[in-house]
Amino acid sequence: MAEIVNLRRVRKRVAREKDAALAEENRILHGRTRAERLKTELERGIRARELDGARLEDAAFAAPASANNEGSVKNDGDDRNDP
Repeated sequence: MAEIVNLRRVRKRVAREKDAALAEENRILHGRTRAERLKTELERGIRARELDGARLEDAAFAAPASANNEGSVKNDGDDRNDP
């Protein structure tokens, strides 16, 4: 005689196994320890500082910060009395 199988339970079990396999793939692809994330962030900061330090730009040719704001009006966020 054949064994009776509850199809609802089988579907749920298959779905759980599929979800578990997907979770395992995601852990492999995206999972990193906190130490690994901190190390990567530290290395990224070091590379950014090295890049900024190696710029060939001369300060005499750079536009002063105040030159960019000539003629502009400071906006304090209160626009109620503006015409």
